[in-house]
Amino acid sequence: AGNAERNGTKLQLFHSGIPLDMQFDIVVANILTNPLCVLAPLLAERTRQGGLIALSGILSSQVSQVQEAYRPAFELVAHADKEGWSLLEGVRQ
Repeated sequence: AGNAERNGTKLQLFHSGIPLDMQFDIVVANILTNPLCVLAPLLAERTRQGGLIALSGILSSQVSQVQEAYRPAFELVAHADKEGWSLLEGVRQ
């Protein structure tokens, strides 16, 4: 909230009422490497078997850390780099 105020952005929060144990066909996370690694077990739980995950916000120099965190639950099938940032895509095993 503080960051939004400092940047003059109106902040709106929305709680969708989605059950906390629900699984999804597609999960997208565009956050930095450390939170992605910490959230790997939770995001794996929320991605149904055969579901897709797209992970971005990863510095190209930190891709191996994210790959290591997600390999136990995902087959990582794509990796793209652009201007020092990376995207990883995977399929839930």
